[in-house]
Amino acid sequence: MKILSYNIQAAINSSGYISYSYQWPRQLFPTPAKKKTLKEIAQFLENYDVICLQEIDLGGFRNGFQSQRDQLLSMTPFRYDLFQINRRLSKLSLHGNLILSRYPIKEILNASLPSRIPGRGVLAGAIDISAEHPLIITNAHLSLGKYDQYLQLRYIRQKLKTYHNVLICGDLNTTPEDKPLQILTDHGYKRLGNNSPTFPSWKPQKTLDHALLKGNLSADAQVLSIHYSDHLPLEISIDL
Repeated sequence: MKILSYNIQAAINSSGYISYSYQWPRQLFPTPAKKKTLKEIAQFLENYDVICLQEIDLGGFRNGFQSQRDQLLSMTPFRYDLFQINRRLSKLSLHGNLILSRYPIKEILNASLPSRIPGRGVLAGAIDISAEHPLIITNAHLSLGKYDQYLQLRYIRQKLKTYHNVLICGDLNTTPEDKPLQILTDHGYKRLGNNSPTFPSWKPQKTLDHALLKGNLSADAQVLSIHYSDHLPLEISIDL
């Protein structure tokens, strides 16, 4: 099974720190450039079985009050999906997480994460890969602060503790060396892949996007040099 985790930055596609300034219309308005980027992202996603997207706009003004979930479903062959809204910025944007799947997926967790500043969430679904243990696909976008990350990863771990095969992936906003990830690695989770940086995409320096697996499945992950966002995507391969 091929899985992709990707913070798509709502298809804004920043290409440098200065672009956060000169591309400001993309932050505030629907633009042809964002439509083009979203179409290119959709074509890229077709290579995968399950997709975990963070920072997707679910119908704010800056996307013309259109949900990027609906747009991606119309442009890709995925038949099943789960989504959540994490942060509302008035009518400007509706930030959220999205899971797309070629396989039937049953929602088991859709929750806001504990945080001093609200706006982060976790979304998880079960895919039946065997009669005994389903595969739990977990899509998370964590806060910036380490204390909040500790609380959030502990919350996720506790919510999923009864499941055997669990994949947790997403923009966790922490590096492999930071202590918050130990909340998972000290309790049966293995971090997949190496420490290749994922942010910023134009000159990667920080490893902020992760995949961690619990259970008896064999898996690996690699960072891809794909530039549709200020993050690089993470490709996860699981042997079923």
